[in-house]
Amino acid sequence: MGSSVADGGDHSRMRQLNERAVLASVRSAGELRVAQIVEQSGLGRTAVEEVLASLVERRWLVEESPAIRGRGRPARSYRFRAEAGHIVGLDIGAFSVRGVLTDLDGRMLANARHPVTPETPRKKRLATADQVIADCARDAGVPVSRVWAVGAGTTGLVDAAGTVVRANAIPDWGGTDLAGHFTAQLVVADNDSQLAALAEQRRGGADPPADMVFLHAGLRTGLALVLDGRLRRGAYGAAADMSALRGVAWEAALEYLHAVVPAEIPTVDKAERAFAAARDGDRPARAAVRKYAHAMAVAAATAIAIVDPRLLVLGGAFSQAADVLLEPLTAELTRLCPRVPEVRASALGGLCVALGAASLAQDAVNTRLLAPSRGPLPQLTTRSL
Repeated sequence: MGSSVADGGDHSRMRQLNERAVLASVRSAGELRVAQIVEQSGLGRTAVEEVLASLVERRWLVEESPAIRGRGRPARSYRFRAEAGHIVGLDIGAFSVRGVLTDLDGRMLANARHPVTPETPRKKRLATADQVIADCARDAGVPVSRVWAVGAGTTGLVDAAGTVVRANAIPDWGGTDLAGHFTAQLVVADNDSQLAALAEQRRGGADPPADMVFLHAGLRTGLALVLDGRLRRGAYGAAADMSALRGVAWEAALEYLHAVVPAEIPTVDKAERAFAAARDGDRPARAAVRKYAHAMAVAAATAIAIVDPRLLVLGGAFSQAADVLLEPLTAELTRLCPRVPEVRASALGGLCVALGAASLAQDAVNTRLLAPSRGPLPQLTTRSL
């Protein structure tokens, strides 16, 4: 009697492990034929066939229509239903809240942005983030209930539990429990510069270097590190955070740009106007850009001297001014560093933090889906994580 119960439990456990093995194989490849799933999962063909039939029935996988080539039965292939759920990545800053909505494979389907100010109260800033999620879902044509996970990037230091420990740019932001606010089944949060670097590592090119310093330049400035192909957060999530060092005059550097445009221009637009003037050959604006580049280079050179990376990436909103900013930045680095890595601009622009937050949330979803301890995969619904 006891033996049969134990045997039943062992069989159920084995089936769960097989499901996760098959799902992991298809998830990592995008689409696989049965023979490839057998090879990658290490399971027998009969076990694979049984699991595939079950996962298709429960709508985790889709059997693709095979291409017919020559004689014989065409090989069947399967793909993961990336459209079954969605992920939102947020960039919650002092001057705006941005969001992107992706499918479970990371394909961006919509994005939205709402302005705020550093003085916007915490409750309203969070409500703006909720509205950005709703706008992204609406524009993508999916219900908010199908947002399985939210990733949030924000200025300041964020602990492992998703609480903002310190945020100099937003007066009442310290202590905000980001992980506890959003209603998605999974919520993860991290520092904005860290997540911008994660987005660059994942989306910045076909063959990203193992070691990279990411200079996050915009209305807020930061640094982040990718070492040995992985984002390096540090013991407390503050790796490469130089904001408190007196020799790093990032905030004052923005005033160089602001001083060369009319005072009535809104703060959020002043740097863009200064870059545009420098692009047009305006001498005071070009001098302001050089001063700004010098301030950026001081902190970046410190990280370069420690890490000795192959690449420095200029990212964030100001990367869109690379045509006037990259040359003086490289010149300053050449003066400060014994060896200057390749310097290039990110193509992700102002969406870099939101895209990195979506990548962080995607990792959390994958961990949840592929963990054998989670039990059997259920019938897929809008709340299936």
